[in-house]
Amino acid sequence: MDLRTRRGGSRPLSLARRPRAAPRLRALSAAIAAAVAAGPALAQPAPPAAGAAPPAAGAAPAAEAGAPAREGAAPATGAAVPAEEAPVSETDRQVARLHFEKGLTLLREEAWGPALAEFLLSRKLFPTRVATNNAAIALRKLQRYDEALEMFETFLRDFTMSAAERAAAQREIAELRALVGTLDITNAEPGASIVVSGEERGQYPPVKPIRVAAGTHVLRVFKEGYEPVETRVDVAGGQTVTVNAKLRRLTRSGRLRVVERAGKTVDVLVDNVVVGQTPWIGALSVGDHMVALRGAGKLGTQPTAAPVKPQELTTLSLLAEDLDASLRVDPTPPGASVWINSVNVGNGVWLGRLKVGTHRVEVKADGFVTGTRTVTLQKGQRQSLDMGLERDEDADIWRKPPKITLDVSASFLLAPTLGGEITDGCDSGCSSSLGLGGLGMIHGGYELGSGIGVGIELGGLFAAQQLDERSAALRPVGYRDPLDGTASDTLRLGGFLAGATFGYHFGERFPALLRLGAGVLVGEVRDERTGRFRTTGGESFNTFPVVDFASATYFYADPEVRLGLRLGERWEVAGSVKLLLLIGLSKPKWDRTIELAAASDGIGTYEPESLMGDFVLMIAPGASLRYQF
Repeated sequence: MDLRTRRGGSRPLSLARRPRAAPRLRALSAAIAAAVAAGPALAQPAPPAAGAAPPAAGAAPAAEAGAPAREGAAPATGAAVPAEEAPVSETDRQVARLHFEKGLTLLREEAWGPALAEFLLSRKLFPTRVATNNAAIALRKLQRYDEALEMFETFLRDFTMSAAERAAAQREIAELRALVGTLDITNAEPGASIVVSGEERGQYPPVKPIRVAAGTHVLRVFKEGYEPVETRVDVAGGQTVTVNAKLRRLTRSGRLRVVERAGKTVDVLVDNVVVGQTPWIGALSVGDHMVALRGAGKLGTQPTAAPVKPQELTTLSLLAEDLDASLRVDPTPPGASVWINSVNVGNGVWLGRLKVGTHRVEVKADGFVTGTRTVTLQKGQRQSLDMGLERDEDADIWRKPPKITLDVSASFLLAPTLGGEITDGCDSGCSSSLGLGGLGMIHGGYELGSGIGVGIELGGLFAAQQLDERSAALRPVGYRDPLDGTASDTLRLGGFLAGATFGYHFGERFPALLRLGAGVLVGEVRDERTGRFRTTGGESFNTFPVVDFASATYFYADPEVRLGLRLGERWEVAGSVKLLLLIGLSKPKWDRTIELAAASDGIGTYEPESLMGDFVLMIAPGASLRYQF
């Protein structure tokens, strides 16, 4: 939800409330300008004097100068610093105020990250209601929802405020809880360190639930003497994800010794986990590790590579110095490895201090093009770097595995003509229908990840065509000349097809297929014929129906185009258009030995005409169902 537009939501404090339902940011900018001009309105609340007694029960707390106020309303108040805490010096109070004002200016510019840093520093020096509220808003803008939730909870728990501000903060908490999930880590070793997306989250078992923003995180659980557990976890808002982090004792290990060159006592971080203080020695898994030192304030070292070899001691001598800049790297994909100055600092989000100057940042992940950025850090600078990687389409990870496929199809056959000499005799007085029929095929294939595939197909077809009143001849036995007349034929073709195919299958949601098959059609043509002729004496007569069955063998080719819809991971339905081209190997002909009555001329036979042509073209639109194993 956009904090700039939601009515009644949390707003940066020390700012005038917007007078109308305008976009929050425009009103915010105007209010900030007015507030900054007001000067005293941004003042931090003064701490109680040293030794002062706490406020009496039921007494109203002191008003906070930075609280927003409406005309005619009492000013909102903030919680005073508890009496048992050490009083804040005037210098710290003034420095905190300067950082707070700088944060307001950055907030006006929508520089959420720098503004957050200023509010957090102001809170560190002198925690106030206004800095806490504004830090929570900046965290939400940065989509660091888990931290925003905790900050709003701190805001409600530690400070006194008006009823309207409390209600707004409560609404924010309710909404943020829907954007935050929880990690439930089980079976880890007691005392193991927990790191989530580059941030230390305490030791196992955690003293409070580990809340994280919804999304993908890299979880690492580490304890000296054990193999670390590292896994990617997808967490939905409001969901608790259980992670089995059972650690196994090291079977192949080496030892690492880390000393601080000047003899300082500082924390030792191995793979972003604090393992002890210098001088430190411990057992680690064999391989490359990242080591850094971290001391009070800015003291520390940049990440250093530490190769650990089996049954050997590796010694690192590092010099801790002031690191005046910090860098946060957010890689995409979330589990990508981050490299700082050629040192692998881990997978996922990395946050650490670096020297002032130029640094080389690399992000690497399988299946992606390595991203490289050069950043120049200034003294005191806190820089955040978002690095999204582009997919490497040629990488093996994106190549689909080969698969076995099976599909069935049913098509409607349409042929302009079956051809042959009987069709050639269909002149102006003849009528001929289109060839109509059906085709069914079963196809099995092997398809590579690239989509290229080969296979075999089996099928069957039938087609029928009617010719009426075509020119024909009937030859009486013993006569030299045939009798002229007309004949009507009902042709039916039936047969089986078997062949091989080569194709290309591509696309995801709406896959397409281009395929060419070739093989042999073995079938039979049935011709049922009647006729009307005139005898040599001039009398007309009709012949009785006779039927002939003639074998037909054709070579076929069937180019096909399909456009489909994927149903789940394995099923696919498609519409298709196929062309079926038949090339005659042995053409069917009428059997001239079939005899029939020829009226007064005795017995006659039909001429041995071809029933189908040398080339027959059929169009087959249809549908198919495909399954991939």
